[in-house]
Amino acid sequence: MQRYGLVPFFTLLLGSLSGCASISQEECLLGDWYQIGLSDGQNGQSNRAADYSKDCSEYQVKMDLKSYNKGRSEGLKTYCSYDNGVSLGQSNQRYSNVCPADLSSEFLSGYRPYKNLASAQYEVRKSQNNIDHYQGQLMSETISENGRKNATANLNSAKMKLEKDEAKVRKYQQELEIHKIQREKSQILAELSDKDISNSRREQLNKRLSALNTQEAVSDGVSTVESAIQGIKKIADMF
Repeated sequence: MQRYGLVPFFTLLLGSLSGCASISQEECLLGDWYQIGLSDGQNGQSNRAADYSKDCSEYQVKMDLKSYNKGRSEGLKTYCSYDNGVSLGQSNQRYSNVCPADLSSEFLSGYRPYKNLASAQYEVRKSQNNIDHYQGQLMSETISENGRKNATANLNSAKMKLEKDEAKVRKYQQELEIHKIQREKSQILAELSDKDISNSRREQLNKRLSALNTQEAVSDGVSTVESAIQGIKKIADMF
């Protein structure tokens, strides 16, 4: 029995695998390794030198590892900034631990509080969608008795999860508010340490610092109350 289509299948398979190359022949031959590394760094890519070296060897091209690493290190300075951490966190994007030790602290100080909030808000949307789904099932005229029981149980579970998700949102909103206050305070203190600033500017900064201290105390109080409420609810759920 002949196996028609076997050769074309493997031809397509090989073609698809070759299309997964990390770098094109043109880029290998051009050899602008600093720019390639810079782009990888700016986009938060892990070090891809091993992949590039392997793929370019097929074209008898040796990559310039030193230039690539230099470019990537420079690119990571842009990616691993506080502002980019905020941007990635707000959009709920994943971080792959690419920032070096001397840059990761500043990046993560922006990334974590915004990512925590964005993730919690995403969970709220998921829970609300589940509630809408189960409510829709219960409104169906064709639902069976067993289906109604399952939908009711799932709806109750979804509502409980939504309540917990909303509590997390409130928690992370408070943590983000405190983070913003503390960051502004640190910037003000850094400016106040400059002996050359004018008296009027120093007075302005001290007034703002006082206002921030008041805001921080209020936010801390709100967080404490919210934590206490959630603690009581957890205890109540045990009974």
